Amino acid sequence: MPAPAYPLPARLSPLHLYRHVLREASYLPPAFRTHFDSAIRKGFRGNRNPGMHAKKRLSRAHSVLKKLRAANSGDKKVMENLVMEGFGRKGARRRELVAQMVRPQGPSDRKSLEAMLDQAPPTSEPASSDAVELGSAAPEDHPAEGAKKRPHANAFFEKWDQPKLLHLLESQREQQKKTQGSASWPAKMLKGSHADQFVPELNIWGKPPSDVLVRAKRAHWWRRNASKMMPPLGKGEWELLQRLGAGAQDSGEWARPLRRAYPAPSSTLPGDASISSWDWTRDAGLPTAAAERDKGVRQRRRTGQIDVGPFGGRPRRDDFSDRWFRRLYNRIWQLTPHMRQHPNTLEYEVSWGKTAPKLPNATGAQLRIFEGLDAGALRKAHQKRD
Repeated sequence: MPAPAYPLPARLSPLHLYRHVLREASYLPPAFRTHFDSAIRKGFRGNRNPGMHAKKRLSRAHSVLKKLRAANSGDKKVMENLVMEGFGRKGARRRELVAQMVRPQGPSDRKSLEAMLDQAPPTSEPASSDAVELGSAAPEDHPAEGAKKRPHANAFFEKWDQPKLLHLLESQREQQKKTQGSASWPAKMLKGSHADQFVPELNIWGKPPSDVLVRAKRAHWWRRNASKMMPPLGKGEWELLQRLGAGAQDSGEWARPLRRAYPAPSSTLPGDASISSWDWTRDAGLPTAAAERDKGVRQRRRTGQIDVGPFGGRPRRDDFSDRWFRRLYNRIWQLTPHMRQHPNTLEYEVSWGKTAPKLPNATGAQLRIFEGLDAGALRKAHQKRD
């Protein structure tokens, strides 16, 4: 897919900026394009009314537009980050998947269900108006015994499904050891799956630590490891990653779209403008470095500017090979788990992606050596039977 044929305008209205961002997002591979389409539409439609943060949001939209243009113009690092975010390995979608995963699914057996029902507080009927007499204390002055207490700051992990998360973290630690040389993990290696790793046995006075200290140490451990956790995907999306790593994006429904032709003729493209049509009044009051910043080697893919001078450098490649995408999808598949709960035992089974085979496929000339080999073996077997 070639780079955009027109440079990015210096100023864009919010509506034109919205159209530019949607247009660039439509050139992303269809395997993960849906996530960015919905995020862009939600971001623009949710902030249609101007407010005190309008300038900051428009600046962020300009940055997103430049990032999408760079990814569609051959920037491998930006495209890799978009694929990682599209499949929930980093960014906003990863946080959404983690938030869904930490929620408990209820008791796993009958005994746990009965214990939970026994611990539930009884429902109290609302007090009637006759119960409050003149001169009696107000309810807020003397709170009831069953009043809600303020939750502790480090008690967030107590509401999580800890056995499931610990099982996933232990499986992820084994996967990191296996794929240490074939996959680039976005976070550091997990060092353990024991929640009491930082809890001391005794405090400085030689006594058991208090509940507040134990809760704080456990919360610290969960914060560190939750930021490294790779949330699982559904079976369909997990198998799609496997097919993409095997070459499903080369053709068919998952093929990358081609960029539509620019409507103006090539002789009148803004990028091919000569020096005579250069608007020098816009850059007269700027330093040389600021005037030529958009034409630099690192910014060309983001802005579409072209340096026609003698020091412009060589043009970079503006497309990705199918082989590069296959390797990228396979590396991301190795970072992605799929969890399945057994219907009878209710135990979780975690499956991870595997490395691609390193042996290349045989060429046509190499396959000709083995032509007729199976037929000869079958003929000899029939002769022995006779």
